[in-house]
Amino acid sequence: MRQSMIPMSKVYEEYLVDESKYTGEAQSISFPESEEELLAILEEARRAGTPVTIQGGKTGITGAGVPEGGHILNVSRMNRVKDAWLCEDGTGRIVVEPGLNLMDLQKEIFARFRKEALCWSVTPTETSATVGGIAATGAQGITRLLYGDSRTYIEKLRAVDGKGRCLEPVGEEELDAFLGKEGITGVITELTLRLIPSPEEVWGILFFFGEERGALQLIEDLRASERSSADKTAAVASVEYLDGRILAMIESRKSTMGRIRELPDVGSDAEAAVYVELHGAEAGIEELAEILMESAAEHGSDPDAAWAVSGGSEVEKLHAFRHAAPETCNLFVEEAHRKDERITKLATDMMIRDGGLCEQVLRYRSDLEKEGLQGCIFVHGLEGHLHVNLLPGTWEAYQAGVRLLRVWAEAALKDCGTVCEEHGVGKLKSRIFRDCLEESYREENERLKAAYDPEGRFNRGNRFTPV
Repeated sequence: MRQSMIPMSKVYEEYLVDESKYTGEAQSISFPESEEELLAILEEARRAGTPVTIQGGKTGITGAGVPEGGHILNVSRMNRVKDAWLCEDGTGRIVVEPGLNLMDLQKEIFARFRKEALCWSVTPTETSATVGGIAATGAQGITRLLYGDSRTYIEKLRAVDGKGRCLEPVGEEELDAFLGKEGITGVITELTLRLIPSPEEVWGILFFFGEERGALQLIEDLRASERSSADKTAAVASVEYLDGRILAMIESRKSTMGRIRELPDVGSDAEAAVYVELHGAEAGIEELAEILMESAAEHGSDPDAAWAVSGGSEVEKLHAFRHAAPETCNLFVEEAHRKDERITKLATDMMIRDGGLCEQVLRYRSDLEKEGLQGCIFVHGLEGHLHVNLLPGTWEAYQAGVRLLRVWAEAALKDCGTVCEEHGVGKLKSRIFRDCLEESYREENERLKAAYDPEGRFNRGNRFTPV
């Protein structure tokens, strides 16, 4: 057996923290390369009564994979493709281990299904995220609007529970015991992914606005309108909003970001931007693009200043620009954390069910100003899914930010929304939101308790499940 529980040392310090800068501790770590090795490690932990934290690519922003003592089980070396085949209906299946990252998955799909042009439609912009991590948090990415939740594209999985049993859950209910549960119900060791035909064409258009309200009103119009071409051959796949603060932050760091360095400069007068992605047949996309251009112009955007591209490689550049939003915020947090280790990422992952997006964003903006806090806002526009990243430079500002996040969480729940939509709860948000969310998560907690390892060995501290 090649892998065992390695005593922690400074060599492995990077595994005690994730992108949120939430930091923990552990006494040992392992990097299994197969399910057999993983089972042996878990048995060793079970005999010793050692709690286990499951970890993948460490791209999380809620501390879900950060240990609070015990053992780190890092599955990043379980990254093989085990099987792949084409189905009679033109879709495909690919069987992978949990440590395979999104970038390598895309390469494998292209190599194995080049003639069929298939894709996995789950599109988080962080391509170093692992498939297991995506499954564990329920992440989807910017095309969720058109394609739906990630669990739709996870057909089967294999997992190990707290008693060391290898399980292959069947049916939606059994799968739901592991998907989106942040590892507290078991370790996913294999996933069968459903692949669908890639869209015939992909276009991306980034509109810039001199006034924030115009950008938000464009999104409101899109929410209320038909979002497919007249012949139904093309549709809007995503609508993303970026405020002026994050545009300025991206521009200030662009020279250090290789994937977006060659993009045009963002004008200093840009107060907001809206990215729209279109999938489908070329004629249908052209029809939608013309409607979008006219609508954006009506709300104050200059169509001649828009960035419009087509084709996968060009659209990827705009994906990289969108990904630069959270990446830039994470860099800010990293710098603040170096000055004061108590500072971590403070961000919302809230879905607003009722009420207008424009009013919600402007309310957040007003609250930040009243509290004297800095922050930026980017949104999955048509879903009403808001990411507000606070940018505290001091411990006092951080504490004020925590208080404001709690106020927003309670308001979201009153508006029939959700507080933690796709990033997970982890240990960071479970501490920030515990008081206001325990009641709201009561039903889910009861389900988790039924499936949770009674000895509390897996990812303890995530969610609100007691250990």
